[in-house]
Amino acid sequence: MAKITFGMAVPHSGMLGQAPEDWLKNGERDRNNPELWFRNRTWTYPELEAHREAAFAPFLTLEERTARAARCRAALDRMAAAYRVADIDVAIILGKDQKEIFTDSSPSIAIYTGAEVHNGPPQRAVYAPDRHVTHQCHPQLAAYLIDAFKREKFDLTDLFAWPDNVWMKPLPNYPVVPHAYSFVYHQIMGDEPPPHVPVIMNCFYPPTQPSMARCIEFGRVLRDALTAWPEHIRVGIIASGGLSHFVNDEEFDHRILQMLAAYDYEGLAAVDERSYQSGTSEIKLYVSVMKALQDTGAEMTLVDYVPCWRTPAGTGEGMGFMYWNAAG
Repeated sequence: MAKITFGMAVPHSGMLGQAPEDWLKNGERDRNNPELWFRNRTWTYPELEAHREAAFAPFLTLEERTARAARCRAALDRMAAAYRVADIDVAIILGKDQKEIFTDSSPSIAIYTGAEVHNGPPQRAVYAPDRHVTHQCHPQLAAYLIDAFKREKFDLTDLFAWPDNVWMKPLPNYPVVPHAYSFVYHQIMGDEPPPHVPVIMNCFYPPTQPSMARCIEFGRVLRDALTAWPEHIRVGIIASGGLSHFVNDEEFDHRILQMLAAYDYEGLAAVDERSYQSGTSEIKLYVSVMKALQDTGAEMTLVDYVPCWRTPAGTGEGMGFMYWNAAG
């Protein structure tokens, strides 16, 4: 029987690969975004800055940015170390596509059943090595999972060929995986992932987003299916993304972290779905991981929480680094 022994939730922000001197450049994108999600509605940048009274300007100094970047780097190093110690045989990686591969469709949940994935240039250095690499997946387990979810009345997409990543310019002759997966391979797994199954959950784009309640149920079915897999293997489940962004909300993030640590599904599902929009929606992936790990007796280890700002209005990304080790 397979044994779920490890879980992780890690941000995959491009800011984690930028020099702190360059963080404020991202703020220009925020200023031009007409739909910044914050507190259950969208704002223009001028509206948001006025509402929040430009209160985050003090956090934009180079000294402040440098200190927060150092904390993020230290947290990533600890996360990679925890992954190595876990010594898993197989991984399930939960991520999302940001119109990188799904440009003409928007499947709610897809499982990749192909044999391999590709990473490398022209993907940015924070996400990939400077050479083309091929990583082995686990098509047998992927097909098994699709059957298991079908029995539990989940209608999933079988992604059996990886589409080209249109973010890659110029387009290489291999299909680079979306950044949610690239980041995990490169930053956490040292470009040597074990056989694994990529799961693509459309947290980001209405109207096919799975609800928080559905993501909790997904974690339950994933747990039951994995523990019924006949091979004696150690399985790790990793969520890529989160916390609040592209508008940082520290109060919201701390409330979410408390509920994650307490396995408070009722509280997480009671949060207005409008709070789980844009990049903040990736929190739903965290909850699938924690549901799959709960029966192991795992307690969440919060390595760090680092809000990283890039405008006076408080846009940026809330970086949450956490993992779960199965008890015993």
